[in-house]
Amino acid sequence: MNYQFIYIGGIHNSYFFETNGGIIYEIKFKPTPYLFGNDVKEISKNLFEFAILVEYKPALKLPPRDKKIGATVVAIFIDFYFKKGNAVSIYISDSSDGKEFIRKKKFDQWFNEFNNETFLKIDEMIVDKNKNKFPISLIISKSNPKRTIIIDAFIKIAMNHSK
Repeated sequence: MNYQFIYIGGIHNSYFFETNGGIIYEIKFKPTPYLFGNDVKEISKNLFEFAILVEYKPALKLPPRDKKIGATVVAIFIDFYFKKGNAVSIYISDSSDGKEFIRKKKFDQWFNEFNNETFLKIDEMIVDKNKNKFPISLIISKSNPKRTIIIDAFIKIAMNHSK
């Protein structure tokens, strides 16, 4: 069971939903046709950076555990991939507050619990010049006819950013 969500669309293909606790989330699929460079132009129009944003939180305390959030995120993925055909998403865990590995763990938990075998997720790590590690994930439909090319391009990007 998931929360009702609305698709607003726009430049970032935005979805919104509100939890029972009054927290409003925005889920974005920001077009990133440049992500894999010139090597795979045939899939560039289907590349998106996926983001989960808290748009409104009514209290300063931590929100309670809420299984419906993960179910809603997966339902939004299914809806978006249905709308966009052979969409490919990259999830980069937000590192602005040093909690990127906590976010990755939560996203992995949602993916494992609510994925109905529709999607494939490949995890990699990029490392910046200061040796800071950032988890990234590729999410594609298992039925995507270009999945081998996409996976190879993703791994290449990760390797090039980990030197």
